[in-house]
Amino acid sequence: MMTATGRLSAGGLRKFCQQLLHSGEATGPIGFDLGLEKLNMVQVHRAAGHPAIHAAASEYHDSSYDELLTDPKAMRALLRKIWKSQPFRGRRVVSSLPCSKLRLIFLNYHQGQQHSEDQAILNALQRRIDTGLDGFVIDYTPIKPEISDQAERTALVAMARQDDVEDYLELLRGCGLHVDALEIGPVAIRRLIGQITYRQGPQKILAINFGTEKSYLTVIWNNDLLLDREVGFGMENILTAIAKSFDIKNKLALEILHKYGLAEAQQRVPAIIGLADDDLGDVEIRNALADILQPSFVKLAAEIRDVLVYVASETRGGAVEQIFLLGSLARLSGIDEIIDRLISIPVATINPFYGIAVENAASSLEDLGPMAGIAVATGLALRGEGKHA
Repeated sequence: MMTATGRLSAGGLRKFCQQLLHSGEATGPIGFDLGLEKLNMVQVHRAAGHPAIHAAASEYHDSSYDELLTDPKAMRALLRKIWKSQPFRGRRVVSSLPCSKLRLIFLNYHQGQQHSEDQAILNALQRRIDTGLDGFVIDYTPIKPEISDQAERTALVAMARQDDVEDYLELLRGCGLHVDALEIGPVAIRRLIGQITYRQGPQKILAINFGTEKSYLTVIWNNDLLLDREVGFGMENILTAIAKSFDIKNKLALEILHKYGLAEAQQRVPAIIGLADDDLGDVEIRNALADILQPSFVKLAAEIRDVLVYVASETRGGAVEQIFLLGSLARLSGIDEIIDRLISIPVATINPFYGIAVENAASSLEDLGPMAGIAVATGLALRGEGKHA
């Protein structure tokens, strides 16, 4: 952990969190993922020795993260709505710090005999960050792909300003929540992928987590994190392209996307873009969307190929075997087909509950919206649920 005193350790965010908050009830923690659009919550417990979904919720919060920090009443109201709709037990949570307050860095460092791993990473980070490290909380996860053990190593480093961490924890505490741990999204995704694929043995997976303005390409290599890369592509890029082409608002562009998807048309959109119902059929609208969005997806495919080249270089010719989609754009039908046509690797929208029993109390899955949106929350909820979780 790095604070103004200059100390660093693995698990720094988790330890810092525990210093500020007390433990809550002795019930299983809730995966708590506060996104830019929705609050996603999942609770897992063990049934007959296996994880089972006890409760799950995905609710729009209609506020920015900064607004929620300054007006915790909005968060408390949102939580009251969730408590009434789903039987979550206790108030303990495992949460991820919102991406806008977090910086992730893949850092190369030299592990020599004269320094501990903590000190080696701190030294390398000080050389990397020109503005200095005072006032930051720092956590790291060593990267251990299947390559020879070398003195030159890599770690995924998470940096957040101490004030931002304290504000976020204070927000949760003010809502009556007890934070067991703060984690980063790639760690939660790795845990979820491990749970989904453990029956097939170690896997080589690329997970694409779509956000509002940015997305993250995370490579899970035999249950280890190999890469997490940010790309400037998200839901806003897609909506802006459609809105500009049709001369409509982004909100209406989103309605078109959800009604038609990106593959087979789901239903007609009556007169929403200034044309009579008979003037533009389902096929024409779907083809128009494909033409408008093709350049954006071609650019995304180029980013994916860059990652695949990096993976091959780092693993001495290894190759990703499966691509999973999660997050905002993964909620759109047909997006897996589009990316599959551009990349010669099997692509699937993730089902975070795959292989996990769902209790009757959490059986109203249709209320959650597309399941890919709650993947990170599920990974957070699986913390401590066995070696594969």
